[in-house]
Amino acid sequence: MRGRRGGLRQGEDPYFHKNQRWIRPLKPPFAALDPRLGFHTGDRESAGDGPGAAGFTLGGLRTTVAGAVLDISGTPVPGLYAAGRATSGIHGHGCISGTSLGGGTFFGRRAGRSAAASPPTPAPASAAG
Repeated sequence: MRGRRGGLRQGEDPYFHKNQRWIRPLKPPFAALDPRLGFHTGDRESAGDGPGAAGFTLGGLRTTVAGAVLDISGTPVPGLYAAGRATSGIHGHGCISGTSLGGGTFFGRRAGRSAAASPPTPAPASAAG
């Protein structure tokens, strides 16, 4: 990381070769929002008492880092894997196409590898008939 940061400070990206116009330092103040607090308070009771940031969450399936879908008790569902917007994400004002490609690709690959390495799951008795 030190080598990359040094190059970035000089306006170069020696590892990923980003165009110079996209290389700029991040300067404080920095902020982070805790989505557990809720988003925009607005005039709806369902909005919660959050920090007031306009945004929404995506997905909803809880998974392991390897993509195994967890049931309500936190136990992996045999043979069920998920990634991308089916599992997570936070988005703000205006949906920008492509913002989930990185996470979907990275975690999709992990989930695919995990699914390929797991033993086959037998079909339920009702489906075999």
